[in-house]
Amino acid sequence: MTAPEEEEERRKGIRDFVNARRNTNNTNNKTLCLIVVDVQNDFMLPSGALSVANAEEIIDDVNYLVDIMTAEKDLVIFTQDWHCPKHDSFASEHRGKKPFDVVEIEHDNEENATTTLWPDHCVQNTKGAEFHEKIRVPASAKVIRKGFRKRVDSYSAFVENDKRTETGLGEYIRGVNKGLELSSSSSYSSNNNHNSNGDGTPTRIITDCIVVGVAFDYCVRFTAEDARELFDTVVVLEDLTRAVGLGHSREEARAAMEKKGVRIV
Repeated sequence: MTAPEEEEERRKGIRDFVNARRNTNNTNNKTLCLIVVDVQNDFMLPSGALSVANAEEIIDDVNYLVDIMTAEKDLVIFTQDWHCPKHDSFASEHRGKKPFDVVEIEHDNEENATTTLWPDHCVQNTKGAEFHEKIRVPASAKVIRKGFRKRVDSYSAFVENDKRTETGLGEYIRGVNKGLELSSSSSYSSNNNHNSNGDGTPTRIITDCIVVGVAFDYCVRFTAEDARELFDTVVVLEDLTRAVGLGHSREEARAAMEKKGVRIV
């Protein structure tokens, strides 16, 4: 199979998957959510401060997925690591420590929490924090920045690592769903066939979420796990992710997501 044929085969697989999710559970043409996690220079570029191996390989397929879901007016969200200088998760802030060491850091008003130390990365207003230049971010997409509080890291797009501080994404999605619910109810009142489920009831909220990006074993993992609090179905497209791969982090991430009910395909 030639390279163009392989690309078309991958794209057909992406199209078929999205269309299948859009028409499930007796619901026709429902709205979906896509979360694209941390496709930033410091992760994506081989020269990035926290380069994820082979991350650039996913760019074309991520762009294609974003394009087709944007065209269907799905909810498309991009997350962006946005650390302040001298962030507490940086190994450079801990004397005698090096990247990937595990230490305890005291979060505000709670006991110490174990955290992995990282190279300085995705520092606010630096080139490393920018989205990769080949990634297409539609004007309609919502961008959520995370990890900007000095004392606490944020792997998840929904809740920071203290498990208490919300990023605002959950509230945003609940607001979108409320608007869809009101709109669907109004439309159903005037036209019973408009935007309805297979049983004739109005489509109310976004129930399916797709997660892609980097890194599979950290920010993708925790974003997908927390997304289960808001969505009936959360799917990680593994071919459109790449992993850091510290020890058994990939295997641990897979097991943790599956335990939470996240589908990995």
